[in-house]
Amino acid sequence: MSPNIFDQNSPAALFAAIAAGAAMKYMAGFMFSRNRYVYVGRVGQIWVYPFKSFKGHSVQEAECSALGMKWKKFTDRHWTVSTADGVYLTQRQEPTMALIEPTIIGDQIQLSAPGMTPITFPADPPVTDSNKSKVTVKTDTIDSIDCGDEVSDWLCRYFKRQGLRLHYSSPSLEKRDASKAKKPWQHPAKPGDMCAFSDYCGYMVLSNASLVDLNKRLENPVPITNFRANIIVDDCVAYAEDSWSTLRIGETQLRALDACTRCVLVTVDQEKGVKDKKEEPLSTLKKYRLKEPYGPKPCFGINFTTDKPGKIKVGDPIFAKLL
Repeated sequence: MSPNIFDQNSPAALFAAIAAGAAMKYMAGFMFSRNRYVYVGRVGQIWVYPFKSFKGHSVQEAECSALGMKWKKFTDRHWTVSTADGVYLTQRQEPTMALIEPTIIGDQIQLSAPGMTPITFPADPPVTDSNKSKVTVKTDTIDSIDCGDEVSDWLCRYFKRQGLRLHYSSPSLEKRDASKAKKPWQHPAKPGDMCAFSDYCGYMVLSNASLVDLNKRLENPVPITNFRANIIVDDCVAYAEDSWSTLRIGETQLRALDACTRCVLVTVDQEKGVKDKKEEPLSTLKKYRLKEPYGPKPCFGINFTTDKPGKIKVGDPIFAKLL
């Protein structure tokens, strides 16, 4: 009589059980290696850019909030200048925006710029019927607080143009949902991936090694500030950030969205407020950092959003899941 594999004491049954156990162990090991976090570097710098296109702040520690990097009363890209028709203004049009420096003085914000007397205004004014306004960023038009006539006049004098207004995204006002962003390619932002006046999302991550590689190709090296990233990573190879799907820094968890495609803004000297006449480093990036499906704009850095808020500091180890 042939052995019955359903007989638990038969050799065939024992072999089948061992084989099944080995297969399950292999599959579990495969899934673990695919999904586990691995060390990829350390936080080298943290940058907060509270005013869109103004000078940023290099800080030693900050909070990764659901809406962007937060430091003291500043949250990343929560203030923006608009033109007379209510559309946001950036260094693409006005490179000297890079020279305006915001600072916190008590519960006030002070703006300083070359040739201008500093001006102060409330850091977090209440929303009222008289100061509620609209501003358009990309394809979104959202509510904001108008910061008033005095700072408006200050900006108009600095830029020598009329109708400029300063807008603030108060905590109680609507934010922009990255999942609704219109791009020429499919992007993985989910409903609830929010930001205020950033172009697309709350965070941009870039490695120092990528900058070193770029600068080897340039006649005149550029600093990391040309790219206005929030988290600068040390202790990794160039373009390692391209392969990170999720980052864990302490209790903070960030999720990659897509590559950061670069425009003429990266040609602005952040210390002088002028564009490079040869459009560097953009011209060089176009020679080796064009990737599908991103079209004619070169990729340099990765856009991230927050899955789990938390505090980070310079020197923190960074762990990632890989694509």
